[in-house]
Amino acid sequence: MTLEARTQSPAPSRARSAKRRAKPAWTELRRHGEGYAESTLVHGDNLDVLRAMRDEYAGRFSCIYIDPPFNTGRRFEQYDDARPSEAWVEMMRPRLEAMAPLLADDGALFAEIDDTQLAHLQLLCDRVFGAHNRVSTVTVVRSAATGHKAINAGPVHVTDFLLIYARDRKKWRYRAQKRPREGMDRAYGTWLDDPDAPRESWTFRPLRSAAAEHHGYTSSREATRDLGAPEWTRRVEAFALAHARHVVRFAQPRYDAIARAAQRLVDASRGAPDRVMWMARPGRPDFILKGGNRILFLADKVADVDGRPSVVEPLTNVWDDIPFQGIAREGGVVFSRNKKPERLLERVIAMSTSPRDWVLDPFAGSGTTLAVASKMGRRWFGIESGAHALTMCEPRLERVLAGRDVSGVRPGAAPRGGFRVVRA
Repeated sequence: MTLEARTQSPAPSRARSAKRRAKPAWTELRRHGEGYAESTLVHGDNLDVLRAMRDEYAGRFSCIYIDPPFNTGRRFEQYDDARPSEAWVEMMRPRLEAMAPLLADDGALFAEIDDTQLAHLQLLCDRVFGAHNRVSTVTVVRSAATGHKAINAGPVHVTDFLLIYARDRKKWRYRAQKRPREGMDRAYGTWLDDPDAPRESWTFRPLRSAAAEHHGYTSSREATRDLGAPEWTRRVEAFALAHARHVVRFAQPRYDAIARAAQRLVDASRGAPDRVMWMARPGRPDFILKGGNRILFLADKVADVDGRPSVVEPLTNVWDDIPFQGIAREGGVVFSRNKKPERLLERVIAMSTSPRDWVLDPFAGSGTTLAVASKMGRRWFGIESGAHALTMCEPRLERVLAGRDVSGVRPGAAPRGGFRVVRA
């Protein structure tokens, strides 16, 4: 290379850098709310927009949620959901490829689909994000086996699927979620009289005996005769939830799975079955034993749900607790098909983001993801090509911003800031 060529080479490099830093050429239509509107609703083709976002928004989004056309073979007022399978794959591939660089290093993609294109979507995501970065495939129960679906030949289809892919599974931070459990865990049937007393003086008795005394009965048998078994059971469970620090169960530890020090304590506890023994574990609950069995507290499984104490359990990969019925007018918009409940998006956003993080929905539809992200104090970016970007999404988001959305999750929440509407 000549000296002349070497001295001229930086100019095109600077030009390329300036081009990479250039912001997308979008036309701003209006802004809502006070101050700079960080969150953005784009009316335009999502593939063009996603590609244009790469320089300015690379690595920004902690959560990308997509609810693409399910390819059900039907056509709706808002969109066409009937394509040959090969055409659907060709539509999705470049969009997923354009989304990948927008994910934060600790971010994750959530892709919802039914079984029509599940296999194709999983293979596409494996290719774009890496099969080793697949976190889970969640089964979302959306309906019951009733109505016209039940007369079709073969098993009745009642589920969607949520594919979860991390940008880097080792870096993704899952915000642990819990869900209410149906009924009480009957194993928690022991009452600890004074959990604040020195542990060596703890005394125990049956939970139902303590509940009977609380309700003015001499015994659980008397309460059952007076109230009937179902009502008495209900009252015992309510009493246990209200006094969860006093309610315990005994569980045999898995001996080969605990540390040597814990094994020695188990051996000692078995040799002195009337004594309570314990071992402190920094950063974890104390290891407490009686008769070689662990003492577990109901309080560790109780959380406030909708203003009342409830037994909760860790979230699994089957979500059957989010109703899809009765959401037709949620958010003040009526969407013909595949509208998602706000509670579903609340869970997705809660498990993958923290306040002020960014959420992206390239198939914004009626604006459910954007509305929920606003209510939860997240920043968002939504893309929708249909006219309902302006006729449904924008008015819905205006109502959320004004605190006038009394439906869905967190009714009446009025987030700070605002949003802008642009056309690509």
